[in-house]
Amino acid sequence: MALNRRWVTVFGALLAACAVRAGAAARLEGGVLFVDGKPFFPLGSWGGRAVAPEEIARLGMNATFLMAPSSEGALDDARAYMRECRRHGVQVMQYVPWGSDSATVQTAARLAGEPNLLAWNIGDDVPLRGMEPLSEVARRLREAALGTPTLADCIPSLGRLDGVKRTFGEFVDITMNYDYPIPDAEYPLGGNAFRRHQAFFDEQRRMFGEPRWTWTQTYMWHWTGQDLNVSPEAAGPYPEPEQVRLLLFSEINTGLRGLFCFSHREIALQPNLAAEIAVTFREISIFNDFLAAGEIRRRLATSDTTLDAAAFSYRGSTLVSLALLRERYQYWIGEGITRDVSVEVPWAGARLPEALLVATPGVVDCRVVRASPETVRITIPSLELAGFVLVSSDSRELGRVRSRVAAIPREVRTLLVPGAMAQVQKVNQVVWQAGACDMQNTTISRAPIEAVERCNRALDERRYADAVTEWKTAHRLCRAALDSVMRYAGARVNQLTADERRHLLTPYGLHNIPALAFASPPGDRWRFVREWEVVGPFPLDRDWNDLDAVPEGFDRLYPPETSAERHGVFDCVGGPSEWRYARADLSGRLDFLQYFDTTENVLAYARCRIIVPRDTTVTFSVGSNDGIKAWANGELAFELPVSRGRKAVRHQNQFPVPLRAGENRILVKLTNLGSNWQLYCAVEDSAREFRFAPGW
Repeated sequence: MALNRRWVTVFGALLAACAVRAGAAARLEGGVLFVDGKPFFPLGSWGGRAVAPEEIARLGMNATFLMAPSSEGALDDARAYMRECRRHGVQVMQYVPWGSDSATVQTAARLAGEPNLLAWNIGDDVPLRGMEPLSEVARRLREAALGTPTLADCIPSLGRLDGVKRTFGEFVDITMNYDYPIPDAEYPLGGNAFRRHQAFFDEQRRMFGEPRWTWTQTYMWHWTGQDLNVSPEAAGPYPEPEQVRLLLFSEINTGLRGLFCFSHREIALQPNLAAEIAVTFREISIFNDFLAAGEIRRRLATSDTTLDAAAFSYRGSTLVSLALLRERYQYWIGEGITRDVSVEVPWAGARLPEALLVATPGVVDCRVVRASPETVRITIPSLELAGFVLVSSDSRELGRVRSRVAAIPREVRTLLVPGAMAQVQKVNQVVWQAGACDMQNTTISRAPIEAVERCNRALDERRYADAVTEWKTAHRLCRAALDSVMRYAGARVNQLTADERRHLLTPYGLHNIPALAFASPPGDRWRFVREWEVVGPFPLDRDWNDLDAVPEGFDRLYPPETSAERHGVFDCVGGPSEWRYARADLSGRLDFLQYFDTTENVLAYARCRIIVPRDTTVTFSVGSNDGIKAWANGELAFELPVSRGRKAVRHQNQFPVPLRAGENRILVKLTNLGSNWQLYCAVEDSAREFRFAPGW
């Protein structure tokens, strides 16, 4: 018998509602996200359909983002992708832009029946023009898909606006923020960017409440990377793998309940990051319940003030999350190990628990003693960078952790050699680009490569735990190399110009400092003049029939010798010319070939200022190619009409120069017969009392 059309419609609506409820595996209760009835801590990336679900799972991720469909064909594709993700244990968040129209929202909402729909993402950097577009999309999704959590990014600066807080409080279940751990702009060698990173999330928590997720950037420091010429495409330099690990743990320790890397493309471009993320995410996933639903206590007391510790108590056990948040992590990481460190951990049970440190490929037993009726003291033999300690009296739970950690090496085996090799190549490039002489030797260059070779042999022999150990060894040796090269550069910071110092933010900016390998050793009594103004070229008028004669131009009075004007246009070879800024490299060499087109049978001038605290006579040292004249405050101090066939070298000639308290004007005339054209000029200043400035 045919059913009445009205009843067909009602029956269909009921089926749809049941499907939504049956498929809604994710729900939010009391700030805790549950999937299939269990607490869920999302670990994922932004990738879209360009990233295969098996690749997401290979990195230890359990969640991903997908652009919501806006047409029937796109709906079928999205559903197929979600089901493939489900086969790999990956939950999917559908991204429905805040400006979507009703038809798009309704189409996206038809995915509500998929059992691995984790949340609706309805905002990406919520716009300044108002909250209405976001609230409208959220309202429609809630009507179409009951119970599925809503997620939105917010612009941190907007968090101070009441309208934003009100809208988020009403329509957004989970707020997501991201932050760049930007080094101190005033003094890039100091400051703790990780602590500021954590303070940012504390502030956002006060504004928007719980729960909070974040994007963990796989590039860092915002546009600094482009400024440093180390990352032309992304928004900052790619971090070291260890820095990503520290970043993840620092965020866990602030109580964030979800971590997503941005983006999967950047991870795929950096095998060294992919390997580190794969290991770290697997360690995190062992303690999913603790991190998703555990009661958190932050800032635990530790014996190492640089060690940040947080405790997550869950079902009678406690998880301690640890991270060495030392200053200047962006400058160098160093060994990154603390030994025999103790942590005060909440524990009210009468029976002393066991404590296991996760140190893939194994676990390490830690000593436990009673510290107070409510706490125990855990002593960790050795902690490298960051890690988890499980404190528990449950033998089954302790055994589960041992078993799970032991399985990680096999799961990440295909990532280890590519990751280690990529890091070794990257670091060796830094060592050679920076040109730190004490780094350029076979032992240091070969040691990380030998660790990679041992890693590869272990994989061939299916000794996966040994392979992880060698992978870690390669990274540790790379850190040592970066530490040495950055200490080499940092010890010479006083020789750098102000804008060069920013390149010490990352080892991968050092290639922007020419001749770093030839910088003077720290404490050298000579200080090279690095910043000048130059003008020229002027005719030298060498007599090619009498090569021993002093060229006429050497003694000719050109306007720069006679004019006291700061600015002016001079009639030079090739046309009018003015004074312009020029810089010597870190060796002290000012290469005139960089600044002039005509370079044979010509001369040019360079000028600078030296500021001294008192009247004094100092020793000047010069190296020149070819002839040179030097004046101090208008008085000729030195002249040598020499022809030098090779490059100039430092300290070819020395002479005394009287200087008066305050500013002194130095003028140098440099000739060139042909080929090389260079100047070195240094002042003896062991006490580092003098200041230098370009121009007059």
